[in-house]
Amino acid sequence: MSGILFEDIFNVKDMDPEGKKFDRVSRLHCESESFKMDLILDINSWLYPMELGDKFRLVLATTLHEDGTAGKLDVL
Repeated sequence: MSGILFEDIFNVKDMDPEGKKFDRVSRLHCESESFKMDLILDINSWLYPMELGDKFRLVLATTLHEDGTAGKLDVL
């Protein structure tokens, strides 16, 4: 995929260290494998349940189109 700004695999090190603020949201404290950077990420735990020790890939991109184009916004 073109337009990738950042990509790494993160390991969940801690969840909700200050307690849960909302029923459907968890705060993950993660560490990346390649760059050893820390990430604090809030997720909808009902839609995307995570556990301690889980790994996930985070990709930031300028577009989701594989050819790198911005695409068109279809407004009804």
